[in-house]
Amino acid sequence: MTNPLHRPASDPAAAARVGGVPTVVTIQYLRALAASLIAFHHAMAPPAVAPYYSHQFAQFGVDLFFVISGYIMWVTTAAGPPSPSSFWLARIVRIAPLYWVFTTLFIAVSLVAPQALFNPPVLDPFLILKSYLFVPASLPPVYTLGWTLNYEMLFYLVFGLCLLVPQRHLRVIAIAVILAGLVAVGRLSSPSNPILFHCTNSIMLEFLAGVIIAAAGSRLARLPLPVGVALIGAGILAVAHYAWAEQPGERYLALGIPAALIVTGSLVFEPKARLAPSRLGLLLGDASYSIYLAHPFAQRLWYFATNHLINAIATPVALTLYVLGALVCGIAGGVVSYLLLERPLLAAGRKLTGRKPVRSPAYA
Repeated sequence: MTNPLHRPASDPAAAARVGGVPTVVTIQYLRALAASLIAFHHAMAPPAVAPYYSHQFAQFGVDLFFVISGYIMWVTTAAGPPSPSSFWLARIVRIAPLYWVFTTLFIAVSLVAPQALFNPPVLDPFLILKSYLFVPASLPPVYTLGWTLNYEMLFYLVFGLCLLVPQRHLRVIAIAVILAGLVAVGRLSSPSNPILFHCTNSIMLEFLAGVIIAAAGSRLARLPLPVGVALIGAGILAVAHYAWAEQPGERYLALGIPAALIVTGSLVFEPKARLAPSRLGLLLGDASYSIYLAHPFAQRLWYFATNHLINAIATPVALTLYVLGALVCGIAGGVVSYLLLERPLLAAGRKLTGRKPVRSPAYA
């Protein structure tokens, strides 16, 4: 698989096209940002620092991921849509193996050393099975981070079905009707069943926002740069409002719309970003899924190495250094996971399924 990090950063052609397929540099940067925000969110979990994080704004990284996911799925299938079965197989190969590895590791830690966890999971056999199969339950998945992947898999199910619609403009409409219809059902019925609640949650509109942004296509890159600045600024201000508001409102409004604004505004800068892409930014974008899944393990090791010190010297400076260290460890652990686990697993999955290693515009 061709890697953009092996190309000179000063080569615009290399930045614009990787393995014959365009790379959306700004989307890679946003994926890196989303993963870093979530790593920061969990860096603030230890009891010594949690009181300083009452307004948990960094969970915005999840909403950013969801909008980006909708964008990527549209861009990678718009020109030549695969069959639903091929699409679903590709998504399972991409998402499931690494998640299963970390879920299994988390279960092993829970059995061998539950004292190492802040909140040991309920190891119910049926919950474990549902966790591996991405089936929503009344409790979060065993490896709690899997709650976002349950939504991803539901979106992939809907998106794959809509690939049966050949015309692109009708396909967008079909996706919008199904996702908005599910949310409307949830509003009208307020289902208590965990599967129905999951399927009708308004957070699904964030995926739809990404699809609509992608369908706008190259028009965004032709907008004036001040428009991009304004959109990004509006998104940041909305997240700041969420961070300090006592009642910030529903998530898809408070965080989903800002995520859509930031993604849209960032794409305005794509032509400039492609002229001199950051190798570090591209690497972290590539590794964002690994960062998401691996960072709690790396941060826990950092916690064990420093918790006696931060508890003994619980000054703002010491706590800040702890959080910075946890953030760096979480990101670094994700990069190691990407290089040593994710890429080999992807290669093995593709070989097993006979899929060719094609690089997507923003590899997801």
